[in-house]
Amino acid sequence: MSRILVSANEVALAAGIGNSTTVDNARAVRIYNDSGADATVYVTDSAYSGIGSVTVKNGSVEVFEKRPGDYLYYTGSATIRVARVGIAN
Repeated sequence: MSRILVSANEVALAAGIGNSTTVDNARAVRIYNDSGADATVYVTDSAYSGIGSVTVKNGSVEVFEKRPGDYLYYTGSATIRVARVGIAN
């Protein structure tokens, strides 16, 4: 089992590519989908070229690993919550 090391405050992330964030240049990002519906989370590089996407089910928590300059955004309804974290084994 791994432990999550909190390294920044959790913030609400509104839907849309215009709300893309590096989440404080995080390598690991905790994502909590409390939007009321499934959300598709996209990862792009620093030039906004697509890397990939995954669906995060409503009510679930996922931890994404990315390069510090990569951006996250999502499509769906309402907002999701993101925080920069570290992972300890």
